[in-house]
Amino acid sequence: MLGLIDTRGQPPPGGDETREPWYMEVVGRLFPWPAIIVWLLVAYQVLDGWPGVIALWAGVILFSWRVLKLLPDGGMRDYRQ
Repeated sequence: MLGLIDTRGQPPPGGDETREPWYMEVVGRLFPWPAIIVWLLVAYQVLDGWPGVIALWAGVILFSWRVLKLLPDGGMRDYRQ
């Protein structure tokens, strides 16, 4: 087995890219994410045809994205195991 171990001790400077873009922070402050997802699913029930399908898929994708952001990242990217 070959293990690649970073022996530098300290992470390189400027490696903190965990912030969201500014427009996502603005939307997050104006509307809480669970409310946006619920409104998209309600829009699916109200709208007929392709707009309803688009609202449904937007809600599912947004829900999946927010849930996956809650999971911890694996690996050595953040210099911890």
